[in-house]
Amino acid sequence: ERSPAPLPRALRYITEPQGKASVIFLLGEYGESIQEAPYSLEKVIDNYDNIVDDGVKTALLAATVKLFFHRPPECQHMLGRLFKKATEDVSSQDLHDRALFYYRLLRSSPDPDIVKSIISKSMTMSTRQFAEEDDSELKAALMDEFNTLCTVYRCKPENFIEDANIVPFVRMPKEHPLPSDAPLAPVPDPGVNAVTDQLGGASITEQQGQAAPPPPAPAVTSGEVDLLGFGFDEPATPAPVSSAGSLQSLSLKASVTLSGDAYQSLWGSVPDGEAIVTPALPMRTAPSATDAVEASLKTFNVFTMASGELPTEFKFFLYGQEEDAFGGGFFLIQAIMLKAPASLSLTIKVSGGDPDPTKRKEKTDQLIELIKSSLGQYI
Repeated sequence: ERSPAPLPRALRYITEPQGKASVIFLLGEYGESIQEAPYSLEKVIDNYDNIVDDGVKTALLAATVKLFFHRPPECQHMLGRLFKKATEDVSSQDLHDRALFYYRLLRSSPDPDIVKSIISKSMTMSTRQFAEEDDSELKAALMDEFNTLCTVYRCKPENFIEDANIVPFVRMPKEHPLPSDAPLAPVPDPGVNAVTDQLGGASITEQQGQAAPPPPAPAVTSGEVDLLGFGFDEPATPAPVSSAGSLQSLSLKASVTLSGDAYQSLWGSVPDGEAIVTPALPMRTAPSATDAVEASLKTFNVFTMASGELPTEFKFFLYGQEEDAFGGGFFLIQAIMLKAPASLSLTIKVSGGDPDPTKRKEKTDQLIELIKSSLGQYI
């Protein structure tokens, strides 16, 4: 059943190229039910030389060929004229090749149904995104949540996740490659990892710097003669414990709030040449996830700004702050845990606090020991 439609009338008033191409495409797609469709397209074909936009010409070719299969008597002659104009048109190579392909296919194929099937499947109307969907703010938010369901649902997390379950996004600081001559932190004795057990639970700052007393010499039995000078003739006395004072103590705040922007600003304010880099410390095993590591560090007042798991490593951006009575300086730490072979590398920058370089160095060394003690189950 054929019924009049407003499309032929709209074609006379629309001048914008994309709008005109869309109306022409619809006339070809639904032309079998629009009585005036062939005659509206014929007027456009007669005015072909005045068409400037290649998109309108391509839509006209596709619509006329498609309408030919539904109403061949009315479209045969005007399709022939369109083929002649399109194959002679040098303004668009794509249009020329399409017209030549359709013409040769129609002329050489013995079965019109096969030709109709091929041409119908190859004709698509390329349309751009609607203006309402071109939301630059939404695109930026989706890039921040790229590895989540936000990119599937095309909406922000607050649109489908309860506020209590939303994990805030924190951008990791940019990498800061250090020069090859950056100072390295000293490598402590391997036995220092068990220092907490040896001290019976005492804090590191209370015992650091004090030498452990040597074991007492064995008792001398009567009748023994010290022929080789081993000191058996007289009872050995224990060596006196050094009375030197302990190193500068390190006391970190139990509650610190630091934003991501502030972290990046503090990190960038400290020159890379002043950073302390530890050599790779071997680990017994790598953690299975970042949560356990963050919880262990938090018990020692070392907090996590951001963390993530990569195919070959775990990466942590950590921080802590001294008590105000000791200077109030910030310790900014980048920790990298390789999965295989398991190892830990630390890059530490100190911002603010005590200006004395010796005390800064002592506190940094204590911080390294503090981190190793908190990760004793892995190191």
